[in-house]
Amino acid sequence: MSLPGSSRSIRRQCQIRLHSGTSPALSLHYSSNLRPRLVQDHLHPQHNQLLAPRPPPSACFHTTRSNNDLYRTPRKSPALRRAANMRDARVSSPPRPADIGPESHITGDFTAHQKWLATGGMDNWADAVLNRDLKTEITWPVFEATGRHLLECAHGGPPTLAAIENNPRNLTPLEVFKIGKLILPHHKPFQHWVSSATALAKVRPAIYIQAANYLKELRAQHNKSHQAPPRDVPILQAVEALATGPVPDPRAMHLHARVLGHRQQYREAMALLDELLELIYPAKKLEPGFETGLYFPPIDSFWDTYLWVQGMMLDHRHKTKHTPEEIYRRAAEEFKQPEYLVRYAAHLREQGRWDQYEEYMHMAVMAGHRRATRRLACYYYLIAQGRYPRRGESAADFRPVDPAQEGQGLLQEQNRSWWTRLRDEIWSEHRRPSLTHYRAMARELFELAAAYGSPESVVIAAVMAREEGRLADGEQMIRTMLRANQFQSPEWTQVKVDVQSLLEKWGDLQFKFKIPEEYFVL
Repeated sequence: MSLPGSSRSIRRQCQIRLHSGTSPALSLHYSSNLRPRLVQDHLHPQHNQLLAPRPPPSACFHTTRSNNDLYRTPRKSPALRRAANMRDARVSSPPRPADIGPESHITGDFTAHQKWLATGGMDNWADAVLNRDLKTEITWPVFEATGRHLLECAHGGPPTLAAIENNPRNLTPLEVFKIGKLILPHHKPFQHWVSSATALAKVRPAIYIQAANYLKELRAQHNKSHQAPPRDVPILQAVEALATGPVPDPRAMHLHARVLGHRQQYREAMALLDELLELIYPAKKLEPGFETGLYFPPIDSFWDTYLWVQGMMLDHRHKTKHTPEEIYRRAAEEFKQPEYLVRYAAHLREQGRWDQYEEYMHMAVMAGHRRATRRLACYYYLIAQGRYPRRGESAADFRPVDPAQEGQGLLQEQNRSWWTRLRDEIWSEHRRPSLTHYRAMARELFELAAAYGSPESVVIAAVMAREEGRLADGEQMIRTMLRANQFQSPEWTQVKVDVQSLLEKWGDLQFKFKIPEEYFVL
């Protein structure tokens, strides 16, 4: 991957990428601007299509389950075969929701919730229709009537199957679930009520959300004792039935593997995850609707689950089909997972493979990963200072400059004529980007990281502006940061001390502020 042609291009590409998708690190609020759009982990259940001849193994590369997966060979795991034989008894009855707490209904101002439906609800409905998360047949009157019905039921009593089936517009339970997730998305009791009620109606995403919440609560309550999930929990039994049935649901397989892991059945969990790994491949386009995602909050990342179970297997000296490095590489290289792009880049950095480190960090930045933005900015800044090799330079032959001489090469380069700089960058034998170019890239990325909320990036960007003669711009950055609410917590006390000492001598051009070394992270 080559560097973009101008210092302006990275920020523009970041903006384009950030407006077209969302990093998985962001929390899910079921609104258009925070969608769990994961290109790499979408599956498209199409159980009603006619079966066609089984595709060759070379074609199996997608997060979508094959339409022809009924032709797959029987499972090799005896535990899974035994579970499959027991599925009919569990699938016949809908699962009961997990414990919803002592209250039988949600609390709050019903009138205020109705007013929100008329304003925020309309906005969420419009965004969902625009993004094709809801069918165009679900007009605003349909959405409003269903939302009002759900609010009345939630305020009036516990979650029930009748509340979902007796909706005023005869919508399917899945459509009611989608609408419910767009109403009061930040109101946890209401969202829990919606998931509980629609789980009773056998809505699969609701079942998975309930099961994931149950596991998280169990883990929080018994963090030290590591209590295994009981085997008689209906919501977990429903997940197991969906994971081991004749047409296993990959989302259920993922969740059931976590359950097996918590029960210390690591071999069975690993076998299930290895099978799931063969069923997924990167999707080529975004699919509307979170119900097609392999994982979504509160469900953990599939790759996190895989590495957790794999780590437990290795701790118990069990052999695994893949090494941790292979999983990191696959999650980053094939599926372009932003978090794993960063993790794999760190692995490459430890090996001294700087060109590849830059490539993977750049992909993470394009995916909107906040920490990657700051880290790549630091890397470019330190390249300009002479601490790390430029792209194309041999890492083995490179010798970093003396700390006292850092930045001297950049000053010498900037003092040359524009024609000499252009000739060295374009027509020289090595044709590598100039140090000035790296500094410009670092400045753009630090400004983007500052917009993400990194106070260290604000300070560095302000100091760079001061060094370039833009004193007013740099001072405005710092004073804006000091007024921001997110920088008022005690953890930023040291940053504030550094900033105050800098502002006291801001107008003194003879004063050179040394950026603290801990501000730079790779």
